[in-house]
This record gives sequence, C-alpha cells and structure tokens, in this order.
Amino acid sequence: MELLRDLKGSTRVLFLYEVTTSRHTRLRTIAERLGMTVQGASEYAHGLEHDGLLALVNGEYRATKKGVEFLHDRFLELRQFVDRAGKELAFVETTAAMAGNPIRRGDRLGLFMLEGVLVAHRGLPSPSSGIAAHDASKGDVVAVRDLEGIVALRPGRIIVARIPSRAASRRGFQGAAARRIQRDARGFVVAALDVGGLVAAKELGLKPRIEFGVVPAVVEAAERGVNIVLLAPEERAAEAVHAIEAANAKLEDKIPYESVALG
Repeated sequence: MELLRDLKGSTRVLFLYEVTTSRHTRLRTIAERLGMTVQGASEYAHGLEHDGLLALVNGEYRATKKGVEFLHDRFLELRQFVDRAGKELAFVETTAAMAGNPIRRGDRLGLFMLEGVLVAHRGLPSPSSGIAAHDASKGDVVAVRDLEGIVALRPGRIIVARIPSRAASRRGFQGAAARRIQRDARGFVVAALDVGGLVAAKELGLKPRIEFGVVPAVVEAAERGVNIVLLAPEERAAEAVHAIEAANAKLEDKIPYESVALG
C-alpha cells in the first residue's frame, strides 16, 4: 500500500483531514494536532496550496474541492487495502479436517496436509495442532478448535504434458516421454485440459480427476501439496505455465514444474 509506505503522502492526507473535519485559523494548532513543528506544518501547507488542495479562506485553512476529492480517493484506497488485508489475516477459530484415526472429544490433534486434504491425527506431533470439538471415527469430518501453528506444507510438482495437434493419432502416443507420463501418473493426479487433453488421457490409458476449471484447479492443488500431470494441447500449454509462474510470484515455496512434449 503506497500510502502507508509514503510518510509525506500520509501526512498530507492527515493535514487535509484535519482542516476538513475541524476549523483552523492557525498553523500552530494544526501542528499540535499532527504532532509536528509549526515550521513543518507551514511547509506542508505551502505544498498543498501549490497543488491546489488547500486554501486560506476568510482566515481559515480549508481543503479545496480538489483537496476533498484527493482525500476521498486516498481513504478509498486505504479502505480497500484494509478490507483485503483483513480477509487475508482473518482469524480462524475452528476448522474442519478429516480424521486420520479414531478421535475423542478433547484430544490434542496434529494437523497435516495429505494429498490436498487437511487430516487430523490423534497422537502425532505437528507444527500445527488443535483440540477435537467432538468424537469422530477414522475418515469422518472432525471440527478442530484452539488452533495453534501453521500446517507444514510443500507445494506439489506439476508436469505439463504438451499434446501436439495430431493428438488423436490412431497410432497413439509412443516414445520415452509417453512412457514416462504413464509411469508418473500412477502417483500423480491427472488433469485433462480441453478436448485434446481428454483424448490424450484415453490414448494413454489414464483417468483424469480434473476436467473442469482445469488451470486454476491444477495450481490450487499444487499449492496444497498435490502432484499433478496436466495433459494440455500445445496451443494452451503456455496458458498453464503462465498461471503457475503467476502463482509462484506470490509464493515463498515455489511450485516446481516442467514441460514435456508428447510425440
């Protein structure tokens, strides 16, 4: 948020807010309210007047129409930032997890991300933990309260298997790349992008688990630690790579990926 990083810009906003919400005829009182020297207040006043944001009217310092619009725009930007930050920092009191073993109410649970699913285990230590809110059998959903720590998570790996335009060839896919994809897919979730991806999956004997909203779903799954083989037509492979790199620009632990041509 630029306004929070710019001390001078923030002070200009506070100066305009002060003269808009209170009547001031002396710079000394403005300086006292803002916790600065009179000389500092004078310098800000001259700068705001020069920019057409402040005027001395009948002996009073007032924000001009342009100044009020400026103030409104800055507060709108600040509000949007606060709203966005508040959502990102929302405090979670209770979360739902899959029970990894039989659980009794009040048990201390370790939380783990396994194949993209949050799993709670009684008796297993974890950097993230909580208390079971009720009894649960293995495989049931359990509510976990009094959360502490952060779930240990490493991003999954994505293999973008690029399908040439001849993907529907009657000969099917051959060669080392195709054999490798068939081998790796045993431990990966398969995603099929577009009709070309579905045809390729059939040719390779693979069953896709992700067929709709494929690109964002693949990135989200990888962020949750799931390994993915993405079957993508050559003309859409760049779209997938761009989405991965855009996600990596925001992640501390980057999603590892590679692009493989299927011949």
